[in-house]
Formats: sequence, C-alpha cells, structure tokens
Amino acid sequence: MQKIKLKQKTSSLAKKYELDYQIANFGERSYPLFYGNDIIQYLGTLLHEYGCGEKILIVSHPKIKRLFESRINKAMKNYSVQWTLFPQGEKHKNLTTMNSLYTACAKANLDKNSVIIALGGGVVQDMANYLAATYLRGIPFVQIPTTLLSQSDIGIGGCAVNHPAGKSLIGQFYQPHLALLDSSIFKTLPQNEISSGIAEIINKVLCLGGYDTKKFEQDLAKMLARDQKTLQSYVRRANTIKLSIIEKDETGRKGSRLLLDWGHTITYALEQHLAYSVSHGWALGIGMHGAATLSSQLGYLSEDQVTHLKKIIKKASLPTKLPANVNILKLIGNMHLEQRTKKGEKKFILLQDFGKAFVSHPIGFDHILACLNKINS
Repeated sequence: MQKIKLKQKTSSLAKKYELDYQIANFGERSYPLFYGNDIIQYLGTLLHEYGCGEKILIVSHPKIKRLFESRINKAMKNYSVQWTLFPQGEKHKNLTTMNSLYTACAKANLDKNSVIIALGGGVVQDMANYLAATYLRGIPFVQIPTTLLSQSDIGIGGCAVNHPAGKSLIGQFYQPHLALLDSSIFKTLPQNEISSGIAEIINKVLCLGGYDTKKFEQDLAKMLARDQKTLQSYVRRANTIKLSIIEKDETGRKGSRLLLDWGHTITYALEQHLAYSVSHGWALGIGMHGAATLSSQLGYLSEDQVTHLKKIIKKASLPTKLPANVNILKLIGNMHLEQRTKKGEKKFILLQDFGKAFVSHPIGFDHILACLNKINS
C-alpha cells in the first residue's frame, strides 16, 4: 500500500462507517488506526479492504475469547478463523509461551497470506506482534487491544517479550496491517484496569505531551467514570504523542525513541522484582513518581511539579510509594539489564518540565537510592 492510496482509502472508509482514524507513517509499512464505538463489527470488511488473506489465527486469552467470540464470528462470516489461547499475565510473556504459539501457527497451516489477530491486552499485543514478525519471517497481523492500557500504549513500531534476566529484553520492530481501537470495551473493564490504563495516559499525554494540567484534572473524573468519548479522545492523544516520537526514530538508534521510556526504569525493575504480580499501570504510578522525584533532586523539575504529578497519580487511584516488601537494593540491581544501561551505568528519562523529557547523564547508585528513599518518605 502506497502512503497516498492508504490515506485516501482510510479516509473514505472512516467517512463511510463514521470512524475516527490516524495514519502511522512508516513509508511502505504505514497503516491506519481506527477509533470508534463497537467497531469490531467492521473487522471482516476492513480486512478485505486492506487486502488481508482469508485464513485468520486469533491470539488471545480464554476470558477474552468468551467475551468477544460471538462478535468476532458475526464480523468474520467470510473468513476461516482459528483461535490459539494462552493464560493471562505478564509472567506468560516469554519464549516458552512463544514456542507454543509457533506450534499453533504450524497446526493452522498459516502461510504468508494469512493474518494473525492480536485480541487482548498488552501481553497479547506484544506476543502476537512478535509471533507475526518471526513466523515464516513475517506475516500480516492486526491489533485489537482490549484494555485501556493497551489502547493507550499500543505497540506502535515494536514488540518485546520477557527473559528471566529482565523485562522486554527480546523484541522486534514490525508494523501491523491495521489497528482497531474499540471504545465499547471500556464498559467491560474492572475499575482497577481503568486506573491502570490512565497511568499510560498520564505518562504520555501529560508528562511527555505537556497537556494542560488543569484540563487534564477536569477530565480525569470523566475518565474514571468510563466516559467513552473522553477516554477515546485521550487514547488518541496518547497514540499521537507516541507516533510523533517513533516516526522520527523507529528503531531507537537515534536515541529519541528512548523518551517513551519516561517513568519506566523503576517500573520495569519493580515488575520484575515482584515477579510480575502487579499490573504495569500500577507499577508505572510508582515509576513516574520516582522519575519525577529524581528529576527534582537533580535540579531539573520543581518540587511543586512533583507534588502536582503525585496528586494526579493518586487521584487516578494509583500508588506512588514502593510496597513494603520491596528490597530497595535488589530493586536497583534489577535496573542493570535494560536499554538505557551502558557499561553498568544507568541512565533515566527525566523531565525539565511537563512536555520536556530528556535522556540523563549516567546516574550513580547514591542518587538512585536517595530517590527511592524519598518516594517512600
């Protein structure tokens, strides 16, 4: 699909079905992201319009299948659809699970014209993306994220799976054929998953995007109340900010892509330390507070801004302190294997202001320890 034809086709389809959309611009690998209420009903139509094959493998979880199977079947009457399922949880985002998914692809006789659909939250999105990127050296895939967090941090431009040595150490850069972000799913989510998703919205829209804090706080109550239009608008903003960074540095070689890891150094280490027993959004609340505190301690961010961000994180029903059972020294040790660490020295993404993130100089052990002690005070 050439970019101009893709834009024309997407614009026409969006108008026909009354959908919002945006284009992820990656040259010949550009693709559309569609937004709307109950847009899963258009899945089969959109797959046909964008030239996808008729043999489909849906990667998901048992619970998600129960929730969506009837809607998928209705939308996919003209397709040969098979499912492969694996248990929910970050602890299953690994190469052992991936091997079972490769087996499922082989049993389904997938070929280069088949399509893998990622139907689920962030773990499913990463796993299905990596599966599609590596099976037969790459086959088309479609993203249908089913949590607020995965919609707000949809895997634009890359995917990763975990290794016992660290989170998201093994990955690939591989773009989907299209993405459907259905706002009707918000009403099915438990409240803690709404809060978890809002963590990524705070992360991208407020901290990286520099969105007006007063307006954000006003809209936060609507988001917590599951107002679909408000949530969808913030999901779109979060993706716009992510795209603005990734389109300039898809693989991270220029360094600017690292800005997306704002707040995640502590977050990833904490998730690993707690054996992935907590949600990503829950850990991100602590990670953002920690990164803001470190920014302040090093003289970049004002204490008032740290306090303001902490207030917003807590209003979203997210934590800002480390759990009592965390060993801080071990937690710091968990930070050594990740992409901002070079020659044993840890770098953080810090803030000079909301909307002004940068990659820090190497941060010493004493500064990190002082930061972690501070957020627990």
